[in-house]
Amino acid sequence: MAIYRPPKARWPLALGTGIASLLIGAAIGLAFGTQDPDPVESAQALRSTLVAAAGSIEVAAIEYEEAVVDGTVEREAEYEGSLAALDSSNARYREVRSALELLAPEAADEIDSLFGRCRSLMEETADAERVTECLADLELVLTGS
Repeated sequence: MAIYRPPKARWPLALGTGIASLLIGAAIGLAFGTQDPDPVESAQALRSTLVAAAGSIEVAAIEYEEAVVDGTVEREAEYEGSLAALDSSNARYREVRSALELLAPEAADEIDSLFGRCRSLMEETADAERVTECLADLELVLTGS
């Protein structure tokens, strides 16, 4: 003779655990999340991210100069590397773009425009001097120097 006991429903335990986790998370958020961010720390973080984005611009310029000669891609790997470095820089910039737009909307618009212009020049395999000049302008605006 076999003894069979039907399984107990598990949803009450899962629901209870979910509600308890939600309440604990809300309590922690209220306790620690009500402090205003330090403006100096925020500005330093913004600047640090923009400087990191500018670092990738230097790589893009070097790789492009090595890759394109007289409007022709001579070294495909370096060319792709230059585009990837520009994309990496743009991704870093995008992390702080909304904050920068609140603080300095003209600077955010100028940076957006320069990223677009430099990318277009690189895709049309423009003369390395023109691309380097565009990237130098972008680096200057990113670092504020």
